[in-house]
Amino acid sequence: MGWRGRAQLMEGAFQGRACLPLGAWAQHLEGSKAMATQSYVKGEVVEVWSNSLKSWISDAVVLEAPDRDCVIDGYAIPAGAVKVTSFAGTKWILPDQVPSALRKVQGGDVPPSEPHLPPLPGAKPAEAAKQKPGMCKMGCGRPVQPGLTRGMKAFDTCCKKCAQGKGGHDANCGGSTAKPLARSITTEIEDPQTWLLDLLSSADSFNKYSSKIVATVSGDAGTLSAAQAQDAVSKHLLRPIGTTLPVEMRAAEDWVSRHGKDGVLDVPAFTKLAHQILQDRVRTWFPEKLVAKTHSFVRQNPARVEAVYEVGKLLGEGSFGKVYTVQHRISGESRVCKKIAKLKGKEGMKVEEILQEIESMATLDHPNVIKVYEYFQDRDSVSQIMEPCYGGELQDRINEVFQKGKPCYSEEFVCDVMKQTFRALAFMHSHNFMHKDLKPQNIMLVSKDSASIKVIDFGLAELFEPDQKHSDAFGGTLLYMAPEVFRLKLEFKSDIWSAGVIHYNLMTGDYPFMAAWPLPKGKTMEWWQTELTRSICEDSFRDNKHLKTWTPESRDLMRQTLEKSVSKRPDAAACLEHAWFKKHETAPPPLSVGITQCLDAYAGQPELKKAVFLLIAHMCTAPALSELRAIFTHFDTLNQGCLVSSDFRDVLYKSGMSPLQVERIVHALDQDRSGTVTWTEFIAGALCVSVCGNKRLVEAAFAVFDKDADGKVSQSDFEDMFAKGDVEALWRKHLPRELQFMGDAGADGKYLKEQFVQYMGRRMQVTSGDALAAVK
Repeated sequence: MGWRGRAQLMEGAFQGRACLPLGAWAQHLEGSKAMATQSYVKGEVVEVWSNSLKSWISDAVVLEAPDRDCVIDGYAIPAGAVKVTSFAGTKWILPDQVPSALRKVQGGDVPPSEPHLPPLPGAKPAEAAKQKPGMCKMGCGRPVQPGLTRGMKAFDTCCKKCAQGKGGHDANCGGSTAKPLARSITTEIEDPQTWLLDLLSSADSFNKYSSKIVATVSGDAGTLSAAQAQDAVSKHLLRPIGTTLPVEMRAAEDWVSRHGKDGVLDVPAFTKLAHQILQDRVRTWFPEKLVAKTHSFVRQNPARVEAVYEVGKLLGEGSFGKVYTVQHRISGESRVCKKIAKLKGKEGMKVEEILQEIESMATLDHPNVIKVYEYFQDRDSVSQIMEPCYGGELQDRINEVFQKGKPCYSEEFVCDVMKQTFRALAFMHSHNFMHKDLKPQNIMLVSKDSASIKVIDFGLAELFEPDQKHSDAFGGTLLYMAPEVFRLKLEFKSDIWSAGVIHYNLMTGDYPFMAAWPLPKGKTMEWWQTELTRSICEDSFRDNKHLKTWTPESRDLMRQTLEKSVSKRPDAAACLEHAWFKKHETAPPPLSVGITQCLDAYAGQPELKKAVFLLIAHMCTAPALSELRAIFTHFDTLNQGCLVSSDFRDVLYKSGMSPLQVERIVHALDQDRSGTVTWTEFIAGALCVSVCGNKRLVEAAFAVFDKDADGKVSQSDFEDMFAKGDVEALWRKHLPRELQFMGDAGADGKYLKEQFVQYMGRRMQVTSGDALAAVK
């Protein structure tokens, strides 16, 4: 096949000249060398001109940009030629065509790490270190911007302009008294995606809309010159959603020459052109979503656990297995391994019960529910790999105070622990899960010096049917069982009772209901269990001298959760509305400019890359997760463990974003098409910029796809991870196009690890920080 034939195959939807046949290189070489340039680099995000669309296509990626004459895929390529790919296809651009067919993304790309900030003019290096904590390092006397940068680090300057050292401050400066940047909602349409789709789907509405634009721009003429066509498209076509569309004059002139008559465009011609342009915008801004769910990431790893993890010290040992510290050999992430013995004779657990617990944990994506990453099996055991909690069991903290005499924790600590517990329960119950064995031993503290908790042990958890009200499956720990459990009418509020017992434990170190212990002479454990059951069902909770040391609000919530009547007992969401939590409410960290920039950058990424970011977010434990968790739970106003799209839109509006930006972010983050943004979906967007520069995390993600560890992955490897269930056909249809952004596959149809790392590490385009404001 000749060069032009190959180029045409690669172009796809592109049209126009591509490259010359091999025989023409000799005549062209001198001019090519003269125009050779290194202004474009492999992996750079650029804009490419489309002859067929007569417009610039954004989010294109440079696949090759040789700086010397070379041979690629068996073809002679001159220095300065650029191979570029976008949603419309892939093509080579000759050196003499590069200036007119390619251009840099306006505003520049953003490096994966934060740029080095220059010192304040005239300031001595030592002066920066003398700045007060929380004050701008440039010495201007203003406080730093609140929240996190896009690299997930705390800001150390008050604003972008001050950081540049040229004097002055932005309107969103951390120490400024200027009005917030929040957008004033006026005539802009709030849902750009719906507006575009509705407009494109109705021929009558679209004809009227385009006719109105022509009339507005041309007046009585009823036709458009090239200059008027440029104005109509750039200023009027997307005005209802508050967006302009840059159009160069040469594009408008080409429209008129190709589609017009007598040097002008009439209404039908402009209507056809406008329809084509808007269809392209919808494909670019709201691409067909390739559904990805964190649940599908939790699966059996066929390798040996010792091959993937370096096994550390033994943390604990129970009747069914052992728990070890482990470290992922590639990413360096610290995790724990719960090794459970399979049932043999009367010892161990049934494999199906172990796998059911893993399935329950995999389904529950919440910041206060323990996360399971993967599992391994051998002849004797099943090894669950889970996130670490270094603070130990909540029961240990209670024992330290009431048995070992250590200083008592504060009421703020108890309030924080109970709030997180109810949030976890509200989330589980909204997803029809009942824990059934909630107790201090099944609540882990993330660290020794914090109140952050994780609910664990879902071995008894039960998934209710959508219309199911009760369960008759008896189970749990007797001291924490609700009265209705003994009547075999378990329901979600039975977990609330258990939380009330935990609350009592925290305040007293004791239990609200108890039979005589040690056993009275002549009594058996059977008697003790019967007497305890009677007390739970009939008695009021016991008084305790420690109760009076806690506030009335704390005691009141505990009293409500230990209400014997299920109908009078509050559910988890109602508990979270209690005055006690409002009394101890602390100011949450803001949705900062840096995080908003990351969400905006994430929205512009290819669909496969978003899915990989979701996988990495599921796998990693970044230092900023505690602050991101606080932000997420603060904006989860319904306490459902997710961000409702309509509410999250309002939050993004307050940052100063346009409706189009907001809608693109919400569309991109909701990767499972649930209508909400889950915890891992949120951190996938928030961490995307910092993850780009973390080679170890990216290589660990690659290892998930590279099951045979040969340093290569194929389309089928990605399909094995993502193309499951009802989304299989969707992924198989779009993966070939998505993989073009990774470059050319080898002769074996596989992509190298280096290609994957480069693909994930490409710089992203983000909104300028001075155009956004932090949101509290």
